[in-house]
Amino acid sequence: MALDIGHKRIGVAISDPLRMTARPLQTLQRRNLDVDAAAIAQLAEEWDVAEIIVGKPLHLDGRNALIMQTIQTLVGQIQKHIDLPIRWIDERLSSKEAEELMAESGIRVADRRSRRDEFAAAVILRRYLEESSHEPI
Repeated sequence: MALDIGHKRIGVAISDPLRMTARPLQTLQRRNLDVDAAAIAQLAEEWDVAEIIVGKPLHLDGRNALIMQTIQTLVGQIQKHIDLPIRWIDERLSSKEAEELMAESGIRVADRRSRRDEFAAAVILRRYLEESSHEPI
């Protein structure tokens, strides 16, 4: 499962059991740390998730974006709810790529804003799956 964590929303994407595909699952509206972490833990359990991939927001020059502190705080709270590995992956330009995917998928412009985060999470998850497919077994 991958997360694209923002100030207002959390995009969630899921992979198939063979780790071949990544698809948008849903967008959660942020409430507070406990509620958000519990919702993510519930989804992880419901979908029998083996690990969680979190998008790491970086500037184009590689520096952490300001929201990184907020994301790290939520990730710490998630770790209190579940015992799964949590891995980070560069999320630079994932929202732009998500917009392109939604356009290619024929999603109406009016619906794209509400689904951008879950599509960005799918982009993040796809990147992770592609990178990990090159690792030796």
